[in-house]
Amino acid sequence: MPLPKEDEYHLKTLRIPLTNEQKEFDDQILSLTKILIDALNEKELAKELTSVKDEAKGIDKLDAFLQSKGVKLENMIQYMRDLQSLRSSGVAHLKGSKYERIKQTFGIGEKNLTDVFDDIMIRAIWTLNSLAKAFLSDSKPL
Repeated sequence: MPLPKEDEYHLKTLRIPLTNEQKEFDDQILSLTKILIDALNEKELAKELTSVKDEAKGIDKLDAFLQSKGVKLENMIQYMRDLQSLRSSGVAHLKGSKYERIKQTFGIGEKNLTDVFDDIMIRAIWTLNSLAKAFLSDSKPL
C-alpha cells in the first residue's frame, strides 16, 4: 500500500549509505523495512485468505497469501524475516544479543556497512522482482 505522506521521505531518501557510519546504515535499514515490510497491505492480503487467523500479521500474512496462491518463495520470506529482525534488534531497540546473532546473517562486522547494505538492497530488488514475476502478467525485471 502507499506510504503515508509523512513517511514518503523514506522512499525518496533510500540509498546505499555514503559512509560506513552505523547511524547512516541504521537509517537506511529503517527506511527499507518501512517500504518493504511495514507497507504490506494486510487488508488486501486478508481478502484472499480464508484459513488464516486474524492474529497473522505482516510477513506471516504475506507468507500465507503466497502459499494460498501456490507461490513458493521461502527464501524471500526468510529474507524479509531477517530484515525485520535486523531492524527490531539493531535499529528500533538497543543492540544486544539478538543483534549479535542477526549480524552474522548479513555479514555485519565482516564487511563494510555500505557493502552489507548493498547486498541487502540487491535482495530487496530480487524480492520485488520475484513478486512481480509471480503476480504481474508480462512482468519485466524492475
